[in-house]
Amino acid sequence: MISNIGDMPQFTVTPENALVDEMIRIQLTGCIPNKAVTIYAEMNDEANRTFTSYAVFEADDNGTVDISNQKPLTGSYDGVDGMGLFWSMELKNSKKKVFFTKMDSTPMKVKLTAKLEQEVIAQTILKRSFASEDVISQKVTEKGLVGTLYQPSTAGPHPGVLILGGSDGGSQENAAALLASRGYAAFSLAYFGVENRPKDLVNIPLEYFETAIHWLQQKSEVNEEKIAVIGFSRGGELALLLGAKFSQIKSVIAGSPSAVITPGMRNNIFSPDPSWTYGGEVLTYLKFAYRPSSMLGMFASWIARRPASFLSIWKNTLKNRKKVEVARIPVEDIQAPVMLLSGGDDQLWPSTTFANLVMERLSKEDRPYNDVHVNYENAGHFLCFPYSLPNLPSNVLMEVGGGMTMTFGGSREANASAASESWPEMLRFLEESLKLDLLSVNIK
Repeated sequence: MISNIGDMPQFTVTPENALVDEMIRIQLTGCIPNKAVTIYAEMNDEANRTFTSYAVFEADDNGTVDISNQKPLTGSYDGVDGMGLFWSMELKNSKKKVFFTKMDSTPMKVKLTAKLEQEVIAQTILKRSFASEDVISQKVTEKGLVGTLYQPSTAGPHPGVLILGGSDGGSQENAAALLASRGYAAFSLAYFGVENRPKDLVNIPLEYFETAIHWLQQKSEVNEEKIAVIGFSRGGELALLLGAKFSQIKSVIAGSPSAVITPGMRNNIFSPDPSWTYGGEVLTYLKFAYRPSSMLGMFASWIARRPASFLSIWKNTLKNRKKVEVARIPVEDIQAPVMLLSGGDDQLWPSTTFANLVMERLSKEDRPYNDVHVNYENAGHFLCFPYSLPNLPSNVLMEVGGGMTMTFGGSREANASAASESWPEMLRFLEESLKLDLLSVNIK
């Protein structure tokens, strides 16, 4: 896409149309040689809030700025990074820390503006898509299920993947569309927080997911022998649980997971309720151990307006090994390869510790599978698909009301890097664990 205002400088973007996980090259030509130019990027999220970023570059001797190969003089990101303008966006004209929210699969429009001093010298609008042109979708309301199936329009059968979100509720349709663009029948399943499903993450029956697996297997376009599950955070906990319960699952990927069954959630806050049931019985969950020092620490953070972390509460809770063992997810029952992804600076819960516990338990079994734990030392909680997609604004801090800000760990740069690096790793794991022969797509 090229924008040209008379004889003014112009943007050239290659390729013109790309999926969000694909790298693009942005050049600005026709500038005054060796003169500083500021480039702004602007995009709205699903709540129609505007996020923006910027970078200042010096045009070369030919009057060209090549974002992919130049380090900005200053800006919202540092270093040579062709996608830096995308992941470094923050809420426009606000110091408030909010997450960029995007769960539907509609394409996003990104406006690029170049300014010389305060004068606009070039503009263009990019389209960033989640679904390729050959992807079709189907709303699912059968058998009490709520979700959307995305799949290639080409002849199947395609490997099937159940995609599970976390404590936000709803479904990650954008993630399913992107995975379908890579050759999978991806079923984004909502299990609470939407119409016709429970309001809160409380007493959710695992039979609901068993029904979803059977429904997916019965689709003629889906290979019933190649079913995977991918979950993030609470969805990662759930993915491990489903893998342990249902032998139809042949590959399990859990991002920022728990190793134990954790409490239910009401209004996005942990509550003293069961999360899951099976066969009409509550699955034992790990109850929090609150210590005065932990609560005082969070109170001190609130008073000082410092971001607060949940880690001290988890540290105290995990000291009771007997209770941890009772609530432990029986991952040894998973008859499929397992991939875990965690951030070393996760501040919501100790996902790296949890992942290590899972790997330790799996290593005690005589398993014929290639289980793997990928740890990103500097990343936080929001580090991978299906919640954090490549080249989207990176999330770290969130204002939760009452003047309190919660940190989920990492940095915008580290989390964005993990999201981009982990995505092709996840695709390779799926292909290998399901023994697929898909047409490879080069994601750089």
